[in-house]
Amino acid sequence: MQLFFKSLNWRMVAVGLAVIVALNILLLHLLHLQIHQRAEAVVQRVAKLPTELRTETNIAAIAQQFKFEYVPDDAPLPEEASQFSAAGISLNLVHPAPYQKHAYIILFFNILFFGLLVFVYRWWQVYRVRPRRFLSDNKLDSHDNSILSTVDPKAADSSLFKVFLLIRWTIKLEPGLDEKSHFSVAIHKHLPSSMKCSVKYLNSGALAVTFENIAWGDVIELGKKLHEVMFRTLRSLRGDLSRKQIKVGGCFYQNEAEQANVYQLARAALEIANNNVWQHVHMMPLDKTHENAMQNSEDDFVRCIKNGQFVLFFQPLFGFEQQDIIQSEVLLRVRHAQLGLIAAKQFIPQLHSKDNLETLDKTILSKAISILSKEPHKSDVSINLHIENWVDIDFIHWLIAQIRDTNQIKKLTFEVCADDYYKYHQQINVQQLFFTGVNVALIIDHVESPLIVNILRENQLISAVKLGFGLVHKVHLSTQQQKTIKQIVYQAKRLKVAVYAVGVESQAELDCLKSLGVDGAQGYYFAELLQQLELVRY
Repeated sequence: MQLFFKSLNWRMVAVGLAVIVALNILLLHLLHLQIHQRAEAVVQRVAKLPTELRTETNIAAIAQQFKFEYVPDDAPLPEEASQFSAAGISLNLVHPAPYQKHAYIILFFNILFFGLLVFVYRWWQVYRVRPRRFLSDNKLDSHDNSILSTVDPKAADSSLFKVFLLIRWTIKLEPGLDEKSHFSVAIHKHLPSSMKCSVKYLNSGALAVTFENIAWGDVIELGKKLHEVMFRTLRSLRGDLSRKQIKVGGCFYQNEAEQANVYQLARAALEIANNNVWQHVHMMPLDKTHENAMQNSEDDFVRCIKNGQFVLFFQPLFGFEQQDIIQSEVLLRVRHAQLGLIAAKQFIPQLHSKDNLETLDKTILSKAISILSKEPHKSDVSINLHIENWVDIDFIHWLIAQIRDTNQIKKLTFEVCADDYYKYHQQINVQQLFFTGVNVALIIDHVESPLIVNILRENQLISAVKLGFGLVHKVHLSTQQQKTIKQIVYQAKRLKVAVYAVGVESQAELDCLKSLGVDGAQGYYFAELLQQLELVRY
């Protein structure tokens, strides 16, 4: 330590102190600016309220949501109070000084600044005495690097692909037939022993087949070969079968890919094959071209939405106590000219424009309300709204006007991602005042960790939470997932809200969730009923 202080350059110490002081001034300015922005947001929220709702109680409630204290005009003004104006009105709000409210932040950043300066100083001391390398060493290194760069350890496998195929037929088979075992044996029998594959029969009625290490030249032929194998196998069961009654859609890729993207692309290929009379097999690649098309298609997707080139599905939510469908979630699929049938979760992350997000939600809401108005006997539905629209006052006014104009709908439920709600809960909680007299509810979706009870308790519109797929998938095999769900169920009972599971795929998962106290579930396990709803094109 003594050597360290002896090696200090006091000029650099003075410069370092000056830098720390400047950074502290900047930090205090930013914190003070943040307080002012929040205060202006309070004034803007109050200005949006109708005149009859601008009572001291409502204004104080809005100010409290943003951690301020409202001082009426006829009350004495404390020293720490400030007047904020926006949208033609002024409010007196009390807020603590930045160095009092955010003392822990200032302390943390000062420790960080000091440690960074010490690190930079020590690095400079080491850099000054670094050893110099000779030119011959540099030449040798560059020669070695050029030799190594010509060797690619993955060159031998650059032409191998993974293939995922979906097979569907339009004929009815014998009720007692074990589809998975029967077709798995038939496929393995007609394929070479060196070609490894896995076969799974989905509840939706499709057969999923996965291959690995398939050469590029064999990818297309593999789809045709599998179509022929399935035709001969089914022909032995039904003599009146024709080739056009069997359709194959596939996706092939090289690098590791998200399972949802692979399944969605294969399903889009299957949809293209279904719509073609002569083409029975369609294969689509999942590569950089497809990813770039997804990233560069924001305008295309919005154009599809405006032109009505989309389909709304209603995925049922089953209540365990009711033993019936208690709600349906609206799912969006867009018909893209190049990418096929695309799920909402695949293209919504590519939408960055606020106008496009508003157009998307308004179009889907108007279509869903129109459908429900024509069929009022349908169960309650839940619709996902983007967080950008949830915090937009003008969009909320439009939404309330749409609901009030439609008297046939009993109740609408909206879903918000848990992470988004925790981040914007103050803005969302303020919206409760606008929903007075409107029968709506809120569901917190994608819950994969214990609830933050203090935040959720502030919103009276919340009626349920939905467990995310990562927490539900194979829950019967994970004690940690079961422990987390038990804690969420306990917290939900304290909040008097229901707990639903999303993405249930097996009977084992369903039984485990029932034993943990979950109130309902939706997912591929109930795909038979979902498939019937998919046949309806709105």
